[in-house]
Amino acid sequence: MYALVVLLAAAASTAAPALAPLDFLAGSCFLGTFADGKTKDLVCYEPMLGGKFLRSRHRVIDGAGPYSGETILGHDKASGKLEFTYFNSLGSTMRGTIEPTADGLRFPDEKAGDRVLRSTWTRTADGYVATTEKREGDAWQPFMKIEFVRQGPASGWTE
Repeated sequence: MYALVVLLAAAASTAAPALAPLDFLAGSCFLGTFADGKTKDLVCYEPMLGGKFLRSRHRVIDGAGPYSGETILGHDKASGKLEFTYFNSLGSTMRGTIEPTADGLRFPDEKAGDRVLRSTWTRTADGYVATTEKREGDAWQPFMKIEFVRQGPASGWTE
């Protein structure tokens, strides 16, 4: 079954060469569990506009209240960088850049309300681990760490 999921994900890869660092996400859904062991985050990634962008939709399950978001990831020709814009169900928007690494992705200095965050996604055999830190003064402190495990193809997303 896992091999089929990997094949489907590869077939759904992004068409734009500049988005190749995101190919491990394209066409798949991932489920992550928060530190409390109960709250989960389901996120699905789908190529859009002929593979020139990647769309991510997520929803938090069994959390304190309903929460969801949508992200558009793409390559900005003017800056030459991978960038994202995130919209959430609280009415907030976050923008930032994405830096490919040898084993995943880095999201440096994202402003989320009053917080400044930075994240690293490290690829695993079955998905990726998202590690986020928050800046407090001049120091970075652990904020959250979630392992996302591939659940299958991104088709069939329901709100």
